[in-house]
Amino acid sequence: MFDVSPWLDALIRLFLVAVILTATWLINQVFGRIVIGAISKRNRNVAYEVSSVGGIVIWMAGVLLTLPVLGASDTVVSVVILLAGAFLILATRDFAGNWFAGQTIKKIIPFRVGDWIRTSGVYGRVAKIDDLYTTLVTPENETVVMPNSKLTSDFIVDRSANGSIKVPVEFEVPSTVESGVMSLAVGSILQELSSKFSEVGDNEQPEIHLLSQTREAVRARAVLRIANPAREEEAKSEFRKRLSMLRWPEGTKP
Repeated sequence: MFDVSPWLDALIRLFLVAVILTATWLINQVFGRIVIGAISKRNRNVAYEVSSVGGIVIWMAGVLLTLPVLGASDTVVSVVILLAGAFLILATRDFAGNWFAGQTIKKIIPFRVGDWIRTSGVYGRVAKIDDLYTTLVTPENETVVMPNSKLTSDFIVDRSANGSIKVPVEFEVPSTVESGVMSLAVGSILQELSSKFSEVGDNEQPEIHLLSQTREAVRARAVLRIANPAREEEAKSEFRKRLSMLRWPEGTKP
């Protein structure tokens, strides 16, 4: 006589597996909608990242629950748990790294929203600092979303200074020009251009740094402050133009 009990047992097991996987799918859907609905209004990127990580955890738990139902031994279950843990660590590595880096940025504050920063290959104004990503807007008005872990592991040059950026310009003047005369003339140009290209107040002192000096000329660096990096070359050109119009002692000019 044909024994149907093994087939019946297999069908029951498959039915239970189907129920577990269906319940897992439903829980994942509900979890995703709750997370996205609760967090996306504040931070859309974080909402989708949390939803994805949570979905992985839910599905792994669901699959692990099906193993005893299918008759897997304790050894098999232990190995699968270890493999699932390793996979979970790899799957959430970027999420965890970006999140911890975001907390570091918020505590140390290496830059602020509105600052113009330069990293390897990217230069732009900081538009938003999230838990996972930092958004930059380049001078060409392109939006760049940077993972926070990349920012904390890379060098950062903050060119901002009181709502503007610093633009260094090197120049030369004859060695016959006294340092006080040179500082006064160049400082006047810097103040005029800073007022034109940014909103720097009168209390800002012009920056002029001596680089080298020979018998013929003095080489120095002036620092312009401008609000829009797209006008950097224009500001440099205007500085050189005004400097060339100055008349120095004995009829010399730079």
